[in-house]
Amino acid sequence: MRTAEYGDLTALGARLVELEHERSEARDHVRLLLALQDAFASIAVTRSPDDVVAQMLRAAHDPLGFSRGIFFHVERERGVVPRWQFDGSDSVEASHENLDLRPGSAVVRALRGDATLCVGRAEDLSAPLVDTRGWYVLSALACTEGTAGLLYLDGHRVRTPRDWETGLVHALATLASVSIENSMLFARTEELAIRDPLTGLYNRRAFAARLDDALATARTTGRPLTFVLIDVDDFKRINDSLGHVHGDDVLRRLAQALVRHSRSGDVVGRFAGDEFVASLSNIDGELARGLVARLSADLRSNGLRCSLGAAVFPTDACDAAGLLSAADRALYAAKAAGKDGYSFA
Repeated sequence: MRTAEYGDLTALGARLVELEHERSEARDHVRLLLALQDAFASIAVTRSPDDVVAQMLRAAHDPLGFSRGIFFHVERERGVVPRWQFDGSDSVEASHENLDLRPGSAVVRALRGDATLCVGRAEDLSAPLVDTRGWYVLSALACTEGTAGLLYLDGHRVRTPRDWETGLVHALATLASVSIENSMLFARTEELAIRDPLTGLYNRRAFAARLDDALATARTTGRPLTFVLIDVDDFKRINDSLGHVHGDDVLRRLAQALVRHSRSGDVVGRFAGDEFVASLSNIDGELARGLVARLSADLRSNGLRCSLGAAVFPTDACDAAGLLSAADRALYAAKAAGKDGYSFA
């Protein structure tokens, strides 16, 4: 065979090997994209930031093929804080890894926005961890208010990074950052929907739902519950003589006093206008009287004239409507006795 023909055959063979490699890589790419579809769809509708991070770390492990994934939360006061880690075990666990924050490190570049995606090897001086496995990818999770966190991945089953693969990591981090921001916005919107805008306490509907939960617990455990209705004395006169700005201030101060006196498990809310409510769990009799008496005295010492009516489950009533009615009667008994005091049903 002539030399030229032999050379042509050699070149053709090399090209066939190259094409087969490209074909294999394309198949891998397609398989990854198909496998990531479910992960992306799940992340997009998740409402909890921590659940978004957990799904992101799981997707990085399978199907993306990294043996270790760590999420670092970026906080305004504490800086970069290790949060969650996944290494293929049954669950996502708390992480205690520390990043290299020296000038020029991949972490610093990502935080500054110099690079949205950093790829390197364990032997690089800029490697984020001292025990980096093989090659690593570091991607910033950017949001409207800055960087929400950093996704760190290493220990990939393939020894050499491929551009399309690291691109998928960036896509995963981008989707997760959008979902985290959306979930935080959803949580803030949900919180606004259950809070009174003036005082920050639960509004009437939200309080009613939590009172029902507290009563259900009380029925199950057999423990008592005290319901308290609080009304600002002569509030209309306060508004008429001193103005609504002063009246709003009175309501805010009353709300703050209720929060100060509430214990773990207690619930306080604004019922309507100048009426407030409190659900005191696992307390009745003399203990309830003592707590209500201290609250009444504290309000008085802070220049807040209020009447309080209290009713106890199950002694005075067995449901929310009955407790409200009994506490309301006690409230008007306190007002009839001269106001600025309290009464029990």
